[in-house]
Amino acid sequence: MQSALSELPAGVQKVPADAPVDYVIRLLKRDGGVFVSGLVSAGDVEKAYDECRERLDNDMEWDGNFFPKETQRAPGLIGLSTTYTKTQLMNPLYHAVCDHFLTTRSWFWWGDERKESVSKPYVHSCVALRIGPGGKAQPLHRDDYIGHNIHDEVQEWDDTRDMCRETAVGLFVAGCKITKQNGGTAFIPGSHLWGTDRKNPPDVNLCQHAEMDKGDAFIMLASTFHGGGTNSTKDEQRLMFSTFVTRGYLRQEENQFLAVAPEKARQYPREVLEYMGYSLSDPACGTVEQMDPIYAILPELKSEAKYKDF
Repeated sequence: MQSALSELPAGVQKVPADAPVDYVIRLLKRDGGVFVSGLVSAGDVEKAYDECRERLDNDMEWDGNFFPKETQRAPGLIGLSTTYTKTQLMNPLYHAVCDHFLTTRSWFWWGDERKESVSKPYVHSCVALRIGPGGKAQPLHRDDYIGHNIHDEVQEWDDTRDMCRETAVGLFVAGCKITKQNGGTAFIPGSHLWGTDRKNPPDVNLCQHAEMDKGDAFIMLASTFHGGGTNSTKDEQRLMFSTFVTRGYLRQEENQFLAVAPEKARQYPREVLEYMGYSLSDPACGTVEQMDPIYAILPELKSEAKYKDF
């Protein structure tokens, strides 16, 4: 598994859940995505589904063409499923990948003192998707258009030049067996290296389709062209859990402070709350009364609160 990437076949690779983080990161830099076998146990996937099933069953129809009308969604998953939150959102491999691609380090002068600010990534969106028979394919798109991200065309990833290239990283966990026939995500390997100023639209003939067993995952850079596939089956519903994490200074796609009721949020450990956004993006984004917002959601910690320089 640690062989040179040049020895691997073209297209997105599949690795085991215990693959070294640095190897997964290297694959993402080359291909824009990677499959991970058995990232979440089938039992935890089933439990997460049980916890959000009612919301899926009662979803309204999408007015537009981004999602086919056969799609049902359960957004705000942190508020719906503690199992999802513990096993998917807070998965250590996914966190390590997000930390690598989405941590922002900046230097600035404060008088005659040169300071470093380190902004850590946090939750962008959390939603379960269930697409029934007849659901049409999504248009191929990049998910980082939400953050108004603009790309220069490059031939390969360069760690120094591209350290701030990405604005989000996605995690898709299969809630059932996913095939091309029931709508497995279509994905263009290597398209994360394309420039925004290309004259022609992305070609569906370049796509590889996500095919996964329950609990398998697909980790994807948000700059890659992809789209949900057509569910051409007669009786299969495709269930997928979708998570995105973004840079700490960017606005969230899904407002976690309103999507998850405060009384529900307080049931989670501090590390989950901080990942939701109840934390400062260094040096000074997100304050409440000019302090870390963790004290607003957990007022019992206020005895340790102090005003601090940014």
